[in-house]
Amino acid sequence: MLLLALVAGGASLLGARGAPALEIYGSPRGVPGAGGCLRDPRQQPGEETACPGAAQGLAGAQAVAVSGDGANVYVAGEGAVVALARDPASGALRPALTPPSRACVTDGAAPCTITDAAVNGADALAVSGDGRFVYVGAANAASVSAFARAPHGELVPLPEDLDGYFGCVSGKPLAGTRPARCGGRASPLAGVAALAISPDGRNLYAVSYGLAPGEDSIVTLRRDPGNGGLRPLPGTHGCLQSLPGDGCRALAGLEGASAITISANGRFVYVASQVSGAVRGFLRDRATGALTPLYGRGGCVASGEHAFGDVPCATDVPQLAGARSIALSPDGRELYVAAFDPGAVVTLTRDPATGRLGVAPPSCLQAQPDAACPTGLPSLRGAAALALAPDGTVLYVISEGANSLVELLRDPIDGELTPVDGTPATVPTLSGPIALALSSGGGSVYVASPFDDGVTALTR
Repeated sequence: MLLLALVAGGASLLGARGAPALEIYGSPRGVPGAGGCLRDPRQQPGEETACPGAAQGLAGAQAVAVSGDGANVYVAGEGAVVALARDPASGALRPALTPPSRACVTDGAAPCTITDAAVNGADALAVSGDGRFVYVGAANAASVSAFARAPHGELVPLPEDLDGYFGCVSGKPLAGTRPARCGGRASPLAGVAALAISPDGRNLYAVSYGLAPGEDSIVTLRRDPGNGGLRPLPGTHGCLQSLPGDGCRALAGLEGASAITISANGRFVYVASQVSGAVRGFLRDRATGALTPLYGRGGCVASGEHAFGDVPCATDVPQLAGARSIALSPDGRELYVAAFDPGAVVTLTRDPATGRLGVAPPSCLQAQPDAACPTGLPSLRGAAALALAPDGTVLYVISEGANSLVELLRDPIDGELTPVDGTPATVPTLSGPIALALSSGGGSVYVASPFDDGVTALTR
């Protein structure tokens, strides 16, 4: 899928099939037994012992999410979405239903009971705050589709006609991809990379990288909290795009849009863009969901190495090159960025009242130390994703190039990050980590790998 092409550098760092084991710097440890690691049985060799569990539809696992009630873990892969049941005591996983084919939705590539073309290239997930609905973004199908959570956590597609809302919204699919039968249309949607639901549940935001330069976008969808349906905002209020087109307002700095997060009060939205090496802030209209860019100092922060026509932000932080993942602290005072290209975690300060971003040294940890980032952490090579513990005391980073999970302790006073001392533990399950998620209490960590077609469960 397109996202795999974007991050192909990680595969070259890992080698043909990746490093032999996941290295963990910090407290998490692997959950023992078959529930601690599940792989797609179509990809997993019969003699596999390091990852003994199995679930249909995990091939090319790209995204992982945990329901708020902790009962389920969802994994999106290259052609399917899988519902897994979670043991609340141990964090262990298993398919939500038996036989496992009943626990997944496929575009036809996996042996699942439900077939839906809208999950072709599934690589983004979001679970509604009330836990009733799961949303899937698909890169190849260029779509966002809604599913209801059934009693065991399995996913049921919503009807296309929902009183003015739709069970699926689509844009420009990848050439050769079978079009999804979506009732809603949002032409700026392309290679959907990330989703976020506003705290009030009224909007779902999708960021997507384009099939051509300038088509990278942020799309605002109106959401019905009652039936879970979606519909695009009308006119130019519903999207921003890196170059003019598709009826969207143009905004530089969105090339390779890869991640999105929303402040706890729903007033501000932040988007990271990997190719632009930038983080942009937006003011959100809480009545309509429309986004207005924050201009001037603090409205955006970038690496400074942008292509012609891209964004020249007032604040440059070279370590933001390849910005791929972002996380807001619970108090809203810091925004953390994982940057793939230098292999870094950058701390940006944030004014909770204005939403504007800044930098206060020391502001970064980096794989290769330099004058700006004096602390060298080789385990951050190819930093790919972040997840912050609910209490804000720990930030987790997965690094694709170093094949690692890194635990960083966060100071609640100033937001400073400190690496955990000690020799890393080795978990001989999956390599090539690309996505992670935490349980609502923070006691379980789940890591997905497209290179080894599976998901690993860890416990703190």
